Amino acid sequence: MTAKGCFSYKNATVNGFNITNQLQVRVEAIDNNVAKIYTTDENGNPLPMPVNVSLCTGEDVNVPVYNNEFLIVWIESYVLAVGGVDILWLHNQKQQAFSASNGITAFSL
Repeated sequence: MTAKGCFSYKNATVNGFNITNQLQVRVEAIDNNVAKIYTTDENGNPLPMPVNVSLCTGEDVNVPVYNNEFLIVWIESYVLAVGGVDILWLHNQKQQAFSASNGITAFSL
């Protein structure tokens, strides 16, 4: 498993992965809390979700296909499988960014 970047719910960047020569998986934010995972051909044309593509949460709960997409939220981790083989992991990093007023200094223990 190798890192392939990260995804943000806060911008319009669409992240994609070439699964085969004719199949891509794309991850795109809908809003600050929800994103969609969908499939396209090599030219970016939407495809119906193949029956052999599945998504489950980090707790092994299957995510149903809705309008040929999987809907995901930022509080979960996910695993995408093709033909029963895990191929893509979306890890929730469970982080918070700090901002502080002027004059406040930060430290870590």
